[in-house]
Amino acid sequence: MLSEARENLKRPDSALLTGILIVVVLYFAREVFVPLALAGLIAFVLAPAANRLERFGMRRTLAALLVIVLSLATVAVLGWVLLGQIYSLAVELPQYQQNVTDKIGSLHLDSAGRLSRTVEMLNSLNKRLKSGDTALDPVISVVQPQRASRFHANPVAITNKTTQPVSVRIEEPQESVLEFAGRTMTPLVHPLTTTFIVVIFLIFMLIGREDLRDRGLKLAGSGRMHVTTSAMKDATARVSRYLQMQLVVNLCYGAVAGVVLQLIGVPHPLLWAILTCVLRFVPYVGIMMAAAGPLLLAGAVSPHWTALMWTVIMFGVLEVVAANFVEPMLYGASTGISAIAVLIAAVFWTFLWGLPGLLLSTPLTVCLIVIGRQVPRLHYLEVLLGERTGLPPSEHFYQRMLASNPRDARALIDATLNTRSRAGVYDTVLIPALTMIEEARHSEEMTATRAEEVLQSVEELVDELTTGTGFTSPHQPEPAKRVVCMPARDFADEIACQLAQQVLEDTATVQIVPADSSMTNLQEHMARQQPELICVVGVPPRAIRHIRMRCHQIRARFPESIVVACVLSDENDLSSLRSRIPVEDAQHVVSSLQLMRDYLTSVLHPAEARETAPQTEEATDTARELNANVQEVQQVDPFDGPVEGMFNRLVTNLARSFDAPIVLITAANGERHFWEAQCGLPEDALSTGGAVRDGCVCNTVVSGDQVVIIADIAEDERFAGDPFLKAHGIRFCAAAPLKDQDQEVVGSLCVLDTRPRQITEKQRESLISVAESVMMAIELHEPRRAGEPAAPEAVSSK
Repeated sequence: MLSEARENLKRPDSALLTGILIVVVLYFAREVFVPLALAGLIAFVLAPAANRLERFGMRRTLAALLVIVLSLATVAVLGWVLLGQIYSLAVELPQYQQNVTDKIGSLHLDSAGRLSRTVEMLNSLNKRLKSGDTALDPVISVVQPQRASRFHANPVAITNKTTQPVSVRIEEPQESVLEFAGRTMTPLVHPLTTTFIVVIFLIFMLIGREDLRDRGLKLAGSGRMHVTTSAMKDATARVSRYLQMQLVVNLCYGAVAGVVLQLIGVPHPLLWAILTCVLRFVPYVGIMMAAAGPLLLAGAVSPHWTALMWTVIMFGVLEVVAANFVEPMLYGASTGISAIAVLIAAVFWTFLWGLPGLLLSTPLTVCLIVIGRQVPRLHYLEVLLGERTGLPPSEHFYQRMLASNPRDARALIDATLNTRSRAGVYDTVLIPALTMIEEARHSEEMTATRAEEVLQSVEELVDELTTGTGFTSPHQPEPAKRVVCMPARDFADEIACQLAQQVLEDTATVQIVPADSSMTNLQEHMARQQPELICVVGVPPRAIRHIRMRCHQIRARFPESIVVACVLSDENDLSSLRSRIPVEDAQHVVSSLQLMRDYLTSVLHPAEARETAPQTEEATDTARELNANVQEVQQVDPFDGPVEGMFNRLVTNLARSFDAPIVLITAANGERHFWEAQCGLPEDALSTGGAVRDGCVCNTVVSGDQVVIIADIAEDERFAGDPFLKAHGIRFCAAAPLKDQDQEVVGSLCVLDTRPRQITEKQRESLISVAESVMMAIELHEPRRAGEPAAPEAVSSK
C-alpha cells in the first residue's frame, strides 16, 4: 500500500491535488499550526543557549526551563517598561494640542470646502441626467407654489414646518461591572490562549528536541537518513543564523533610532527604540508600523516642521542602509531566498495565517527551499524560491544564442571573466553550450541549418573575445613552442580549437588545422611547422569515437609525436576516458581546457611547471572537491553493501579529485586474500601478470613505509624502464602505504598520471587519509571471511 501511494504521488495531477490539500489544511487548521510554528521559531533562537547550559553540566529539562523562564522574564520587563512609557505619553499628549491645531490650520484645509461644492454640483447634474429631468432650478421654483395651492396649504408655513429641527436623544442602559469586564477581556482571550499554547509547545520542543529529530529521521526512513540529516542540519543552520543576525541588526537599528530621536527631541525615545526593534521582525509592514508613532509625535511636539522632517530622514536613511548593505552582508545569502520569493512568501503566509504568517514567512520559506534542495522530486521549490538563478551560466548563454541575442551572451561572458580565469569560463560556459548545440543537432531537435547558424554566431563571439582582449598582440613575442590543434570532426570541434588557442596563448603558438583537412594536408603542415605536440579536440556527444580514430591515424603516420586527446566534457572523467582511449593512440587524455593547459605546460615547459605549484581557482575547487570526497569515503559504512562498490566509488572519486586518469588499490592480507581496485586502465590490466600484484610499482615505492611522490618517473632511474609504466604511458606517481593494525605495509593506494606534475600538501594529506579509510574497510570485512576457505580471492572494481 505504501509503495502504491508513493507511485501515485509521482503523477503530476496527484502532486497538484496534494499541494492543494496541504494549503487547505494549513488554512483551516491554523489555530494549531500557528502556535506550533511560532514555538518552533522561538526554539531555533533559544536552542543554542540551552545547549550551552547543558555543556556546563546542567540537565536538559532544567536548562530548557531556565532558558524559557529567563526569556519570559525579559519579555515581562520589556512589557512593563513599554506600559510605563505609553502611560506617560498618554498623560503628556494634551499639551501638544495647540501645535497640532496650528499645523492643521497651516495646511489650508478650508479649500476642501470650496472643492466640495463642485463635487455636489457634479453629483446633482448626474442625478438629473439619470432621471431624465432637464429643467432648470428657476422653473422649478415657479411651478412649486401652484402644486401647493392645489392642496390649499400655505407654502411658507409648510417650509417653516419642515425646516424646524427635531431633537432626538438616545439613552443606553448603564453598563454593569461584569459586562465591562467581559467586553474588555474578550479580545484578550485569543492572544493569551495562543501565547499559553506557544509556551507549552516551546517547553516540549526544547526538552525533547533530540527525540523530535529521531522521530523525523524515522518518519523519513532509514534509507534516507543521510538526506534527512543533511536537510535538518542545513535548515537549522540557515534559520538559526537568519534569526540571530536579524536580532543583532534589529537591536542596533533600534538603538540608533532611539539615540537619534533623543537628539531630535521626540519624547520617550526608549519606547520607540523597543517598538522599532520588535516590529522590524515583521517583514515590510513592521518598519512602517514602527515609524508611524515617532512621525506623528514629532509633528505634534514642535510648532515647526523641522522635527518631523528629521525623523523622516532618519528612518529613510536607516532603512536604506540596513536593507541594502547591512542585511545582505550579514545574512542575505544565508537564507538562500530570492528577493521576489520573499515578497511572494510574505503574501502567501499572510493570506493563510494573518500577521503570524507574515512573521513566519521567511523561516518557513527557508525550510521549503532546503527540502527542495535535498529531495529531487521537490527540486522545483528551490528553483522557484531559491536565490540561485533558474538557469546555470552555460544554459543561459545557450538560450541567448538560440534567441539570436549575442549582446546579452557577450555580457554574460564578460561578467564571468571578471571573477574567473579564461579557461574556467570557457570550460563552464562555452564548451557546455557547444555540447548542447551538438546534442540538439544529433537528436534532431534542431535542424542542421539552424545548428550551423548558431555555431556561426558562437564563432563570431569567440572572434570578438579574441580581438577585444588583446589576444596575439603584436607587441608580445610569440612562444617558441609550437602546437597543432586538429578538430575531431565538425564545425563545433573547430570552435573548440579556437577556444583552446586562446587558453594556450602564453604557453605555445597554436596552429589550427581545418576540420575538413585530409591526412595528406596534415602531413604537409607537420613537415612545414614541425610542432612539438598535436592536440585532437572534440565536443561530445559523439566525439570520443572520432577522436580515437584521429589519434590512431596521426600515431600511425607520426609515431614519434606527442598526441593529446581532448574530450571537452564535464560528464566524462579522466579515468573513463583513459580506459576508452588507450595510450597506444594518445599519450594523454584531458577533459577540459584547463587540464589541457596544465598538461602542455608540464610537457613543453617542465622546469616552469615544477617551480610553480597550482594556485589557480580551479586548483582550489579541486582541493575542495577532494576534501568532500574524502569525507564521503570516511562516512561509508563498510558493512553497508559489498566492498566492491565502496572501492569503486573510492577510486573514481579520487581520480576525479586529483584530475588524474589512473588510481590503483593493491593489498594482500596474511592469508593471501587479494584486494584490488582500479580505474582508468583496461579491465585485464591487473590480471595480466603477477608482477602487478607482487612487484607493482606502487608496492615497490611504499616498501619504505613512507608516502612517495615521483614528479617525473622518466627521470627516476628505479622506474624509468618499468614495462608496466611504459606500456601505459605513466609519468607521475603518488603512493601511500596501506598499514594494518601491526603497522605492517600490506598494500598501497596509488594515483598515476601520464604527465609529469606536482601536488599540493593538502592533496598529500588527503591521500594519506583516504589510505587509512581503505585499510579500515579492509580490516572490518576480514571477520566476515574468517570462516571461508583460505583460497585466493580477488576483488576488482573497474
